[in-house]
Amino acid sequence: MFQATTDEATAHSFAPGPREARPSPARVRRPPAARVALIQGLYYAATGVWPILDLKSFMAVTGPKLEGWLVKTIGMLIANAGLALTSAGARGRVARELRVLGVGSALGFAAVDFWYAGSRRRISRVYLADGVVELGLAAAWAYAAWRENRDGRRLPEAAFA
Repeated sequence: MFQATTDEATAHSFAPGPREARPSPARVRRPPAARVALIQGLYYAATGVWPILDLKSFMAVTGPKLEGWLVKTIGMLIANAGLALTSAGARGRVARELRVLGVGSALGFAAVDFWYAGSRRRISRVYLADGVVELGLAAAWAYAAWRENRDGRRLPEAAFA
């Protein structure tokens, strides 16, 4: 009984000091590449599953398609890549192969989007928006690599500063 009231009083009167207000150490925070993998993986999983679940609404937004089975097949491939990236991002460790998958997929989709929706005008203009998102993902991978390289060269923080 006495212990509970003491804990309650302490919990309400505690104000964090400068050390408690700091962000958690780097080993606890999710690395930049893991954050990018998680974001890209969720985006790919959602956009890949969409034509599988509701092909009509997918075609209403992206334009008519001749081969529904092909759209669903590509959707499944994109969803699987998204699940691989999401699991690596959630785990907090992104292997080099998955980084290549993330960057290569983003740049490849951006090239197709801009070529066929922009230059050739063979597919819906909505793919230009996807191309911009894909370039943003590729830039995020580059930033994550730069950030991890910079943090790897930084001297460790003093223990009793």
